[in-house]
Parts: sequence; C-alpha cells; structure tokens
Amino acid sequence: MVAHFSDESGTPALGPQLLRSWLGYRRRIERKLAASGFTDRRLPDGMILRLCVANEELTVSRIGREMQISRQGASKLVADLCERGFLSLEKSSGDGREKIVRPTPDAIAFLRAFREARREVDEEIREHLGDEAVRALAALTALLAEPSGEWRTGDIWREVRARSSLLDLGDM
Repeated sequence: MVAHFSDESGTPALGPQLLRSWLGYRRRIERKLAASGFTDRRLPDGMILRLCVANEELTVSRIGREMQISRQGASKLVADLCERGFLSLEKSSGDGREKIVRPTPDAIAFLRAFREARREVDEEIREHLGDEAVRALAALTALLAEPSGEWRTGDIWREVRARSSLLDLGDM
C-alpha cells in the first residue's frame, strides 16, 4: 500500500513525491551498479567508502563520529566492508589500539561505477525532461535544502530511513 498525500485540490503533496523520486533515482543507480557487477550493495557503503578515499588517516572512531553512530557500530560496518573486499585495516603508527581504514582497488572501482551510473541517470533525466526542467528541479532542491548547511551525512540517512518507513512507500 502506497501512502497518498494531497492538498484540497487533489494535487499530490510535494514532500512524499520528492522522497519517492529520490528513492526511484537511487533504484535506477542501483540497477546500473548491478549491471556493472556490484550487486552486494548496502545503504552506508558508499558513504563510508567516500570517507575513506577522501581521508588518508581515517580511523574507525572517526567514521563513527562522521556518521554519528557508536564506534562499535562503525566497527561492524567497517568489518563487513573488509570481509567483502572493499576496505583493509592497518595499525595506526600513533596508537596501536586504533586502526587506519584504507580503501581497496575494489572500493575505488565501486565509486567509479557509482559516479558513472549517477552521470548516466542524470543524463537520461535531462534527455527526457530537458535542461529547463532540470534547472527548475535544481532550484527547487536548493530552495528546500537545509539553509544552515549543518546537516551531516549521518543525519540525512537516518532521517530518510525513518521518514520512508513512516510513509509506507511500497513498491515503486
């Protein structure tokens, strides 16, 4: 059952439509990733891999802080990515208890495939709707974005998961 929200005129409410469109966008990207051989993908994978590529001395503790989860939670996510071949761990030269998280070549390949899939989906949308509609969509998202810019990536994922489950978006 898909939740339907509308105003008095029957016009679909913007918020649920934006959320459904974001989920549909992600599904298109995930299908392209699967076609590239990346079928075992989970929600925080990309975020963690991007953090590891962007930060040379990234630790498990810092991943937890960036994602606003416990060190134990971050450790479980990192262990899973290590097991799947996307990350490796090295002892920290400064603190033997801490581990430095490094991306593997598979992680780099995944991020490249993700960027390519996103570019392809964006291009498909642009071809279908035209540049003017895409510019209008960009203006809308800029208008709706958090004005303070204080949202952290962990906040966004937590909020999206919570909201999407409340809306019962079903199969799209």
